[in-house]
Amino acid sequence: MKPKGSWRSGHEEVPGFRMFYRDWRPAGGERYPPVVALHGSLVQSSMWISVAEGVGSARMVCPDQRGYGLSGDPGRGEAAADFARDAIALANALMLERFTIMGHSFAYAIALQAARMEPGRVAGAVLVDPTVRDPSGHQQNLAQSVERPASFASLQEAVRYFRRSEEGAWPRAGLNRFMRELMAADGGEKGTCRWPYTRERLLRLRAFQASAGSDYDIANAGHVKCPVLIFRGGLSRRFTAEAERRLRRALPDGAQSVLCRKSGHFPSVNEPKRFNDALRKFLAKTR
Repeated sequence: MKPKGSWRSGHEEVPGFRMFYRDWRPAGGERYPPVVALHGSLVQSSMWISVAEGVGSARMVCPDQRGYGLSGDPGRGEAAADFARDAIALANALMLERFTIMGHSFAYAIALQAARMEPGRVAGAVLVDPTVRDPSGHQQNLAQSVERPASFASLQEAVRYFRRSEEGAWPRAGLNRFMRELMAADGGEKGTCRWPYTRERLLRLRAFQASAGSDYDIANAGHVKCPVLIFRGGLSRRFTAEAERRLRRALPDGAQSVLCRKSGHFPSVNEPKRFNDALRKFLAKTR
């Protein structure tokens, strides 16, 4: 079925670098505040393409965050607060007076920071399988990132690696599309491909997250004034039931949760209908 809407894309100058973004415009206009959708640390803005088209009725602005995809890399500024300022600067450049902020994985902390910084503008916060970790978890994640392969001989090899390394049920067509849109290909589907970031970029982020100065925690959760929706993958190793309880205790009362039982860390791909339906219902209540 053909998506009911259209994509635009462009670059905006934000402090320190040039940011690329994708902008989904639903057919028939916008029914509620737009969504600024922030990708996780292992992907880029394309992770939201199928979500925006599946939800259909919401404008979604999906940036490549600093050092990812087609955005520039200032070479510094690894704090969640730095990424949050980037998102707000893009919202300012696009004249988004009010918006919902959505963050996957590490970007949950960025979404919480943005909601804290702009309480009068953020209509809602959506946290997708957030990586709520303690310091030892961040150290382990840093060590794992050193061993992560940087490139693959073909797109299909990348697909096989992703299926092996990521838990959850992966619909074949959905995973193939996800990886095709995610990877930076050199020579088409039969050529080599690589992640949409450099290893140095990822390790710089991981080192900060594991440092004493890290702000990738739930410290800002209690300052959030807007409605919050949490997605948890039932098979996710990164966001356990106990981590969800910790996050909910830190947030003000009233946060909603959606459990995607067959999903791992990417519920939007593992269970797209459940994810899109719940997101659409939440956005319909934002003003």
